[in-house]
Amino acid sequence: MDFNSLVSIIIETTENDGSEFVGALPAMIQRAQEKMQNDLDDQGLVSYASVAVSGATAEVSVPVGGEIIKTFSIEVGGARTQLKHRPYEYLLDYWPVSASTGTPRYYGFKTNTEIRVAPTPSATVDSQIGFIAQITTITSASPTNYFTTHCENALFYASMIEASLFMKSFNTTPSWQQEYQSEIDRLRNRARRSRQDDMQTSFSTAGGPNTLVKGSD
Repeated sequence: MDFNSLVSIIIETTENDGSEFVGALPAMIQRAQEKMQNDLDDQGLVSYASVAVSGATAEVSVPVGGEIIKTFSIEVGGARTQLKHRPYEYLLDYWPVSASTGTPRYYGFKTNTEIRVAPTPSATVDSQIGFIAQITTITSASPTNYFTTHCENALFYASMIEASLFMKSFNTTPSWQQEYQSEIDRLRNRARRSRQDDMQTSFSTAGGPNTLVKGSD
């Protein structure tokens, strides 16, 4: 599927080729993608950026397009260490004097565009930030992206929700919402399976000893 085929399928399904409707389709598809961006936690949406954390500086900018930060690692002495995520208030309590320096252990959002690390590094350290990036919206000039290649059913259903709302076809909207939710659940299950090692039982997300029993609720 690409942008043009998606537009054609929407027009055929709605049986609406009016100029006003067709002209509004790019905006509908954009809203559909934004919905999917918020609903999915898929490895295909993860990007990585190399960032230098300057010495004696406690803050670093969020990578351009970064929506959600997933990992933050630093490299010191040839070894890479994953920093632990903590709330900004925790960082202030843990390392209240930013002028004091040490090896960073934690990170957290200061604002939606700035990340704070603690302790403040004494010298510049190389880091790698893994994040969910805002996916590029498909257009006639840029007709494909991750959603069109790997999530085309969900993209179609999400677009049909927007199309139904645009046409004020409120009686059909719940049907498309149901189809969309079912497909999103399938994609979430696919994402879950991609993170699971079949040779290993899932570990408790709380940390510490494993309290999960495979096959249990």
